[in-house]
Amino acid sequence: MSEHGAAPPTVDAYLEILLRLVDAQPDASLKICLTTPGGIVAGSLVGSRTWADRWETTVSAATGAQDRADHMAHLAHTVRSALKQTEPDTGDGLHSFIHLIDVTFLSVPGTTTAPLWRGRLGDVSGWSLGAPADRPAS
Repeated sequence: MSEHGAAPPTVDAYLEILLRLVDAQPDASLKICLTTPGGIVAGSLVGSRTWADRWETTVSAATGAQDRADHMAHLAHTVRSALKQTEPDTGDGLHSFIHLIDVTFLSVPGTTTAPLWRGRLGDVSGWSLGAPADRPAS
């Protein structure tokens, strides 16, 4: 237990290894389904740099290349660089966030999708490899 009486969060070593693998290989991705307090999220697990690249592409497409909001497109890379320079090294080297692209939210009616998703790793209570199978119509 910590000095405040709460037990430290349990690290899922398997998921942490997958995160390290996709971070180490910029073109790597892995189909995965995550169980979170908000529901089940499915998509392709990618490293933070790949996610930031996709953010830039998505925001640029939405705002237009000449738009005054172009700085929004670079936000993910800017934050990523700033955190590397200012965050103290905790020494554990563990991920705090998980990044998905080409996302489907499975716990809502209909087909709800998004190009990007970022969630706190501590909120993932379970996961499975692969994409969800299409459900037969009822």
